[in-house]
Amino acid sequence: MNSDGFSFLGPFSISIAETARPEKTRVKDPYRGKEREGMASPRRNGKAPPVTRRTPYLQGQVDGLCGFYAIINAFQCLFPSSFTDDDAWELMTILCGAISHKFPAVIWKGAGVEDTVALFRAAERYAAKTRHLKGRIVVTRPFARRKIERVQDFWSEIGAWLEAGGPPKANRLACIGIGYPDNHWTLVTRKSAKSVTFFDSWELKRLALRQFTISQDVAKQNGGMHKLDTRQTFLIERIG
Repeated sequence: MNSDGFSFLGPFSISIAETARPEKTRVKDPYRGKEREGMASPRRNGKAPPVTRRTPYLQGQVDGLCGFYAIINAFQCLFPSSFTDDDAWELMTILCGAISHKFPAVIWKGAGVEDTVALFRAAERYAAKTRHLKGRIVVTRPFARRKIERVQDFWSEIGAWLEAGGPPKANRLACIGIGYPDNHWTLVTRKSAKSVTFFDSWELKRLALRQFTISQDVAKQNGGMHKLDTRQTFLIERIG
């Protein structure tokens, strides 16, 4: 548990049909096979060719690095034609360096709120200086000092903000912290009238709005409910 009262302990357990999480499905590592055969990887030989990914990068099964992966997956969503696998390696290195004083404990404890603030600052700097991305990101925390009384109001604001994004299409994301029972950072890409869609490092796909609460007690007393701390929300927008 960090000083913000929110712990990130790695894998979450969601047992509802709407998550549609395949068992042990993994994204292919473009370097793994070559490195095992003793061949040089694209990373070691310079920039990898641009790749447009359609699936999120996935974290390991027993680590708490969901915050790192959420940021890297945000770049994948916001810069789909210019953010490469090689860029993902570079960004991960930068993120690790941004909170290097928290290692190794951050690997199993995960990143707290202030850690994630530092990670996003590093990500903003990375986007600004990486010219081939052809854009930068702006990250804000509009709920950090606001008390939200109803979870419906929170989702209404998130949905309106996502929809208000201008060209290019899908240039806005929300990074949220889901507390009990999941303890997980994840990306929201879309909010509909009844559900929320994710681009997630643990293959969470979609949850119904009725499954969220801002009450810890309600989440604990009702199976399938997920507690939100709305203050732990980062809104990410691509500019340019």
